[in-house]
Amino acid sequence: MKSILALILSIVIFAFATHAIAGEWGYFAGDQEELYGAWVNMKYGSSIPQKIIYKPAGTFNCYKDTNSKVPCEGGRYLVTGKWSDAHGNIFYKSNWVGDWGEEAYQITKISNSGKTLEFVLGYDEPPKIIDPDNIWYRKYTRE
Repeated sequence: MKSILALILSIVIFAFATHAIAGEWGYFAGDQEELYGAWVNMKYGSSIPQKIIYKPAGTFNCYKDTNSKVPCEGGRYLVTGKWSDAHGNIFYKSNWVGDWGEEAYQITKISNSGKTLEFVLGYDEPPKIIDPDNIWYRKYTRE
């Protein structure tokens, strides 16, 4: 009986330790995250939204141009990780689903000044780095 209990306890401890080491505990986004708000890039044209608004409720809206009052797209996102680097930049790992059915992983970097947002999308697997040469790289500034 003691050996069975010890085995079960070992398995539970191993499972928790594995998640902790892998950094996969997740993250519960609060009411005041650096991500929230409006982000714009006037250089983007009709195929890439010029404006994205991330809301605390876990929703986002995209706008074809910065003057538009009606979103062209929207969806839901879930922040699954947050960390900072040695320079004070903030990173978010998230998953999102667009209202049109598209799903993607996203890694987002907010500059230490809080004025620049960069992200890379991943459709098959979560991206690991912010790579400006990636086809799914985007850059915005805070509105």
